[in-house]
Amino acid sequence: MTTAQRIKGFTFDNQSFANNEAQVEFTGTVAVTKPIAALVAAQTGTLTTRTDSDTGVATLSTGHGIVNGKVDVYFAAGVRYGMDATVSTNEITIDGGAGDNLPTEDDPVTVVIPTAVEVNFDGDTLEIIGIFYRNISDTGAKAHLSLTDAGDAIIKEQDLVHETANGGLDAVWNIEAGDTNVFTGNRITAGSVSHDSTSAATLYILAGITS
Repeated sequence: MTTAQRIKGFTFDNQSFANNEAQVEFTGTVAVTKPIAALVAAQTGTLTTRTDSDTGVATLSTGHGIVNGKVDVYFAAGVRYGMDATVSTNEITIDGGAGDNLPTEDDPVTVVIPTAVEVNFDGDTLEIIGIFYRNISDTGAKAHLSLTDAGDAIIKEQDLVHETANGGLDAVWNIEAGDTNVFTGNRITAGSVSHDSTSAATLYILAGITS
């Protein structure tokens, strides 16, 4: 069992995510608080065509606001992120990306444009990091975060749920205590986050580093 699974709380820079405090020594901090209230509203629809596990057509309601570009697609079994979207009125052709396979044809889907996250740190210097999603008005919502390097290669991606939901505090890596550092490699210089909710929410990336 990893420390990330054992930790039931996390307190950092006056942000408390449960009752226990991680006791870790570090010399510097990285704290990103990203409100995602301004996120383009998640749009529900149906996967009216499923060509294969990463290609299909989602049909949405009029006024959906999705445009050509990158989208994340949520469904009951998970999320497929970084998909290419091509819009033709209410039919959104989706292709590529990574993550879970698209669901069965005619299943409900939620399509959303991810929001950029300003973040910059060297994962090799981490001592502890916690990533949390807070959605007080929609505690059943799901979210997804991708952290990338300067060349847009994904260093780490993470599915998230509201902090009090089952699994909401699992995204903690206490590297000083022996957890595997899954953030190593090129410096993380950007990120993107989405959720399948129309309610305001906040993403937290809280890290202790050795500078």
